[in-house]
Amino acid sequence: MKRNIIRIDEAKCNGCGQCIIACAEAALKLVDGKAKLVKENFCDGFGDCIGECPTGALTIEKRAAGEFDFEGTKNHVRQERGAVGLQQLEKAARKHGGVSEAKPAADAEGSCPGTRQAQW
Repeated sequence: MKRNIIRIDEAKCNGCGQCIIACAEAALKLVDGKAKLVKENFCDGFGDCIGECPTGALTIEKRAAGEFDFEGTKNHVRQERGAVGLQQLEKAARKHGGVSEAKPAADAEGSCPGTRQAQW
């Protein structure tokens, strides 16, 4: 299947990591000082990471790639970034129309009760 997916020009990448922070799917990581795509199925192809790259190393291209795996991505984000990461992922998915029902993330261990919304 052909779909939009991130392309990283390693010659332009300076390893600043701004794209990694901006990627709600945790689809990017630094390897040997360069941004790399962790797994194609984790990239939603919307390019939220592109605007954060100061060197223009990131572009979106349409090419053959596996389908975006939202459930697999959620598991990956949960392992990499915890409850806060899941909230960011679901917010990004809603922004792009990828989640039909938003479920609040489970309370993080040690979270402040005052920050939780009361349910009446």
